[in-house]
Amino acid sequence: MVSHSVFSQEPLRDFFQAGKGDAEILTKAYLQPYGEMLGTSLNAGWYNNAKVHKFGGFDVTFSVMNAVAPSSATSFDVNALGLENFSATGNSVAPTVAGEMSESSRPELQPNVQGGEYAAFKMPNGSGNDKLPIPMLQAAVGLPFNTEIMARVVPKMSFGDAGKVSVLGFGLKHSLKDYIPFVKRIPFLQMSVLAGYTDFNTTYGISGSEYVTVENGELAVSSGAFTSRLLVGANFPVVALYTGVGYGSTNSDFDINGTYEVASLGESWTDPFTIGYKTNGFDFNAGVRLRLGFLALHADYTVGDYSVLTAGVGINIR
Repeated sequence: MVSHSVFSQEPLRDFFQAGKGDAEILTKAYLQPYGEMLGTSLNAGWYNNAKVHKFGGFDVTFSVMNAVAPSSATSFDVNALGLENFSATGNSVAPTVAGEMSESSRPELQPNVQGGEYAAFKMPNGSGNDKLPIPMLQAAVGLPFNTEIMARVVPKMSFGDAGKVSVLGFGLKHSLKDYIPFVKRIPFLQMSVLAGYTDFNTTYGISGSEYVTVENGELAVSSGAFTSRLLVGANFPVVALYTGVGYGSTNSDFDINGTYEVASLGESWTDPFTIGYKTNGFDFNAGVRLRLGFLALHADYTVGDYSVLTAGVGINIR
């Protein structure tokens, strides 16, 4: 599902050299792009057509939603975080998990009080990957009263380096065509409303180092994403065009679990903290679907704080 390189364990572990309070602040700033992109990706890919299935019609679709971080999200100013025990001397701009810097360019954090138990350390590098692709399998079926129900389900299972992943989501789409005379009189014009919610969970292991001892280390990620949209499209025999505008909100939690001990500090922490990210706002997307018999190919682009490119293939009947 999500690449293991996205949530590299080394920074999450090594930040504890700064103490629990500063480690939490650094972790939140470091992971922020992926915390926000995760929910944004989950709100994409719900539809590839403004038309609602006829009663008994259905589709099974595989899509990949690829969120892209803006350049402003690839770095952060360490000294602007208000750390208690450390500050950067000289250059204070460090990469987030979505950015990348050479070792010589990354700042070194120095203890605010000399001669204490804290030791200077170099800020870790990012993954250099400013994109977050999430694959998704989805099914939809037409119900009475011009309504369609959708589901996204991935039972909890292991995906190699991506850890254990589970996805559950439900959506509802209802046609507005019969309610609006202008739209009703134009056969190819379609209009509908959609609401969908996706719940995503995954876990990654965190191991220790010579500076930080880790027992049962784990990063547990959970995200809930809700979207509501007005869809407008034009359906022709082979090609369908569609647009959607709406409001989305996401809530993602990153739990740092396990016991972390820094010998030089003489301290250890168990299940030390949870990092939370919330996003909300309006966005707009436009796309095209190509239908070849029962097979349908689609692609669309969502414009927002984090843009999303979605592409997929599916089987579509009625």
